[in-house]
Amino acid sequence: MEIKRYFYQRAKNIKFALYAITLNKIRVYERLRKDRERVYNFIAGKVLDKIPFNIADLRVEIIIDRSKTKKNIFEFNQYILRQIKSKFDPKVPLDIYHYDSKQNFGLQAVDMFCWGIFEKYENRDLEWYSVYKNKIVFDETYL
Repeated sequence: MEIKRYFYQRAKNIKFALYAITLNKIRVYERLRKDRERVYNFIAGKVLDKIPFNIADLRVEIIIDRSKTKKNIFEFNQYILRQIKSKFDPKVPLDIYHYDSKQNFGLQAVDMFCWGIFEKYENRDLEWYSVYKNKIVFDETYL
């Protein structure tokens, strides 16, 4: 926990916001549990709906932890493009990157915040979550 607190002390003055949707997998229909890619894309779209892309004026970059095949990356990117492209000026470039989290410090930071959200819902442990809760704009469960 001390490493996380140290990290947050170093990062807290950086302008960022956290948006999260936690899926209650138990309540997902059995047939959809087998179609993980479709469910993943849907939940990603739901959380992206909450982000105010309309204020973007230079560039929008979405960075995803690489966990998909080339075909699934293409489908995910197309789905996300359909979801958000109309939410900001067409002159603003949109890039979607899929990186290995082992080689991307931003994704490693996101993983730490996600762990706190997981602990909140799974174990009712708010110790880490409470450290950075002021950066959370949206956090809810789905289903």
